[in-house]
Amino acid sequence: MIESSARSPSNTREGSEIPPFQLDKFINASRPLDLTGIVMEDAAKYPLSPSEVKVMRYMQDTEFYTVHYMKALMETRALADNEARSFMVCWGYEECYHGRALARILEVCGHEPSKRSIEEFARPRKMTEVVQDFGGRMLSMISPDFLATHMTWGAINELTAIHAYTRLAELSANPVLAAVARRLVKDERRHFAFYYAQARRRLGTELARRMASMSLKALWEPVGGSMAPREERDFVGCYLFEDEDGRARLRDVDETIAKLPGMAWFDLVSKHTNAGTARTRAAGTFVHRPTPFEGASEQA
Repeated sequence: MIESSARSPSNTREGSEIPPFQLDKFINASRPLDLTGIVMEDAAKYPLSPSEVKVMRYMQDTEFYTVHYMKALMETRALADNEARSFMVCWGYEECYHGRALARILEVCGHEPSKRSIEEFARPRKMTEVVQDFGGRMLSMISPDFLATHMTWGAINELTAIHAYTRLAELSANPVLAAVARRLVKDERRHFAFYYAQARRRLGTELARRMASMSLKALWEPVGGSMAPREERDFVGCYLFEDEDGRARLRDVDETIAKLPGMAWFDLVSKHTNAGTARTRAAGTFVHRPTPFEGASEQA
């Protein structure tokens, strides 16, 4: 069954409020990605462009790489926080299934899924990652307000993922991929709701707001930045967000995060992604977007 697309995946374009997050409800509902009614093998009937394959591999790696983020967080005082610990376990479980779904579509369509996530677990940690992880542990020892930084960071990445998967569905000529991407959006909305509610509550102190702002300004980069070469990250941002609608979605992320306490200055998603798009175009990299499958919103 091919699903219709929700135009405003974060429910922020219309100015509606983010509802309070119910942790127990989230935990009880945690499950593998819901693929009910979607026949994955049917994806082989439709094309995937080379650019689309490249984007999907990056997304697949990003989902599997979640384990690294969890490990870094669990080495901080977050491990003692019941809400953060309980959510992270379910979050990592669900993100793993996201990566598996993307890898499966690639396989069905005759493309090799990415092996980078496997290689990443085997390689020595990069110095920048070691420094970031050490810094996180030190900050968490100084103050429990450190968790506000992580929750804000997570809200940024999850809202970006909502828009990224929505754009992937809109741009794809493969209706099965479009349907799977929209199921991914549903999970990412739930994850975003947790992070955003936590960030809004935990940014209640001046110290928390200062720590979050300093960390984001100094260290934040688009999700997957520590995992893949910058050119690949730039390419994904260019493919998904180069046009007017894409740039509007980037602004939506910035404007939503800017509503959090102490975050009125935030504009990093548009700034980093648009700069990456400019680098991709300056390098003369070819970006191919297929003609979207016109029946993707109606067919079953």
